[in-house]
Amino acid sequence: MNAVQTLPENYRRSAGFSMKDRGMLLKMNIAGFFLLVLFGWLFTAAAVYLRPDEAATFLLLKWEGVSGILTIVIVLALMFFTIVVHEVIHGLGFILLAKARPIFAFRGVYAYAAAPEWFIPRNPYLVIGLAPFVVISLVGVALMAVVPAVWIAPLVLMCVVNASGAVGDLWVAVLLLRHPPEALSNDTGDEITIYAPGHIPVNHDIY
Repeated sequence: MNAVQTLPENYRRSAGFSMKDRGMLLKMNIAGFFLLVLFGWLFTAAAVYLRPDEAATFLLLKWEGVSGILTIVIVLALMFFTIVVHEVIHGLGFILLAKARPIFAFRGVYAYAAAPEWFIPRNPYLVIGLAPFVVISLVGVALMAVVPAVWIAPLVLMCVVNASGAVGDLWVAVLLLRHPPEALSNDTGDEITIYAPGHIPVNHDIY
């Protein structure tokens, strides 16, 4: 089944995910904190495993004087760069897998790529949603093994920011996996609504 711009008549809303819901944002922030701790440990462990002889060097960040200011600037720049790359990968997914023209937006506390005029089947949308998490994580870990030691800490930071920031993508993926392959997703950026054929029980859940 291909992405369509008109919802089939026999499809009904089955579930939804809204960033406009304050309760949802609170849940996301709590989940994101735990993911930050988890992925911080995982990617640091991966870097230490790959480069044990240089661990003492790349794990030490300088926070004093000019070096400290430079460290803060680099950290903020890397966070911004990671968010941009994350959303670009989403956008490419919409173009390549759904043949849909994406839109991009930044809402202050989060950014998104979306295709509000399209209804996308479950499996392609799963790939679109999870692609940034998987691609950046794999490429980041692979680069940790070969880059100069000074770049390992920035790579770890990028991987951690990306993985913990993908909490919404992971949340929606779990929600989608509760639906059959013929389910359709409509992503407006702030909200994602899942539709299923009329013969499938509608649960009207918002997660």
